[in-house]
Amino acid sequence: MLTALVSAWSDLLSRHWVIGGIVASLVWFLAGRQTLSNTTMEARKKLDAALVWQCVAVLLIIILCVKTVLDSQWLGFACGFAVLIFEIRSIRQTLSTQDQQK
Repeated sequence: MLTALVSAWSDLLSRHWVIGGIVASLVWFLAGRQTLSNTTMEARKKLDAALVWQCVAVLLIIILCVKTVLDSQWLGFACGFAVLIFEIRSIRQTLSTQDQQK
């Protein structure tokens, strides 16, 4: 029974790896966002760490987009590209807000 469950999960992830990639990117991004929400003006190191987490998320989604293009999975590319645009816009908004507060 356990082997059947593992096999089913493995099959699901091999067919729908784009969803897993998007979720992984969003988890990294939200971790950075959470770190950012706990950052005060004096805690510059936390801001840098939050941006690093979010940049890792962007890097993951760029890799996903390249892989979907190479595999000709255009729906996956469209979804990944939408997430990429969202993440980049959010990072730019965060940086502009931080610049205005200085």
